[in-house]
Amino acid sequence: MTKLIQTLGIASCLGGPMRTCGNAAELLRDEFAKLPVTQTGLQLQWHILYPEKTGTKEARLAHLYQKASQFTRYWTENHHPFLVIGGDHSCALGTWSGVLQALPHSSELGLIWLDAHMDANTFATTPSGNIHGMPVAALLGKADERLGTIYPACCFIQPENLLMIGIRSYEAGEYALLKKANVKIVFAEQISDFSRTLLAAIEQLSRTCKTIGISLDLDLIDPEDAPGVETPVSAGIKAAALLEALALVKHHAKFCALEISEFNPESDRHATTLLLMKSIVETFYAD
Repeated sequence: MTKLIQTLGIASCLGGPMRTCGNAAELLRDEFAKLPVTQTGLQLQWHILYPEKTGTKEARLAHLYQKASQFTRYWTENHHPFLVIGGDHSCALGTWSGVLQALPHSSELGLIWLDAHMDANTFATTPSGNIHGMPVAALLGKADERLGTIYPACCFIQPENLLMIGIRSYEAGEYALLKKANVKIVFAEQISDFSRTLLAAIEQLSRTCKTIGISLDLDLIDPEDAPGVETPVSAGIKAAALLEALALVKHHAKFCALEISEFNPESDRHATTLLLMKSIVETFYAD
C-alpha cells in the first residue's frame, strides 16, 4: 500500500552562506523519481516554494516563510502528517510558525531540534549575520526587532517544549539566551545511545504536548557520514544511529512533521549525503 506524504520544498539559501543548499528539495525529488513508488512505499506530494528575485534578503525571507507557514498551518489543521525539505535552517521560521498558528494553544507543540548548532542568535549577537543561525531565538519569541520582521506569526514555542539534541558548536550569546529561557540542551558529548536520548525526549514532550515535530539539521550527523552540509562539525552522531532511532520512534501518534535542512551538494561526495537524506525520509515515513 502506498503512503502519501505532503512535502514542502523551501528552495532557498538566503539565510545561510552557501549558494546551493536551496537545491535540496529538487535534488531529493529527482532522487525519489528514479524508483517506482511501489518500491519505496512512499508517494511524496511535492509543493516547492522559491524566494522572490527582488527586494532585500530579509523581505524576501519574510514573504517566503509566510507562504511556507500557510502550507504547514493547513496540514496541521487537517491532521495531515507532512515533510519539509528546506535549504538553510532558517526555513524553521516558516515551518513551525505555521504549526503553532494551527494549534489552539502554543503550548501544544513540542519540538525536537537535532543540530550541531544552537541557532539561537539574534542580529544583536550574531558573529556572521547569517539568519540560519537565528531561527530558535525567533521561535521562542526572543527575536530582536530586525529578526522579528521575518518571523510570520505572533505565537511562540514554550521553552519547556523545545529540546535541543546533538549540540557541539555555539556562541556565548545564544547559549546565554537559551540558558535564561531554561531550554533543555543535550550536548553531543553527553550522548552514548542516541536512540535512548531521542526516546526520552519524545516521552518527556508527550506528557504535556499534543503535537510533536522534529527539525533536523544534517550537520547533526558526523561529517564522515554526511559530508554534504553547510557547516560541518566533527564528532557528530553516526548516520546508522540516527536511522536506528528514527525507525524506533516513527510510529508515535503525536508526530506531525519532520523538517530536514542544510544539505549542501557542493561538498557532498558520491551523493552520500543526498542518499542519506532519502534514507532518512524513507525510514521515518514508510510503513
